[in-house]
Amino acid sequence: MTFLDAVVAIAITLLVLPLVDLLGNDSQHDLGALLAAHQAQFGSFLLTFVVIANAWLTHHRLIERVGTYDRAFLHLNLAWMLTVVVLPFSAQVIADFRTQRLSVGIYVGTIALNSAAGTALALLVHRRPVLRRGSNETGDEPNPLESIVTTGLVFLALIVGVALPAVNFFALLLLLLVEPLMWLIRHVHFQDLIRRLRPKAER
Repeated sequence: MTFLDAVVAIAITLLVLPLVDLLGNDSQHDLGALLAAHQAQFGSFLLTFVVIANAWLTHHRLIERVGTYDRAFLHLNLAWMLTVVVLPFSAQVIADFRTQRLSVGIYVGTIALNSAAGTALALLVHRRPVLRRGSNETGDEPNPLESIVTTGLVFLALIVGVALPAVNFFALLLLLLVEPLMWLIRHVHFQDLIRRLRPKAER
């Protein structure tokens, strides 16, 4: 998966190039004034770096479990890579157009598509044990539930951020709910509840 790593590295490099150009174009001005004038661009760089790094780490953990691949796996990886290479463009959009609805939609939408592609990969590996390294072993199966929850929250953030201009990118703070929701899912015995609700004849 070195090609995937290279794609991520190039995407991060593309993120920093506009910042380098800023110094070249405004080298005669006061540095403090330059940084203050371009806060949005520096902010979009930091935010997008965190987004890409987190996407790569999640993807890398999944790929470590994979021992072979098929056509569907390759196509989903290409879709995931497409969203990664679009992120530097999305970052420039929010640096230039700030919190306009369309810029929020493009940026958060790109993150949502990246998360959806990652979730599709996780589900594929989960449903096709033959793809996994040591597919005959049990007890170490990948669980795509956290990925599903994360993707659901990102799409919710997209809807909220676009529908409520005052909220805009702060809607991404919904991702802080991933861990509490996963805790609830792990500790609330939904299956037991379902069994209790079934008629006795079906139990």
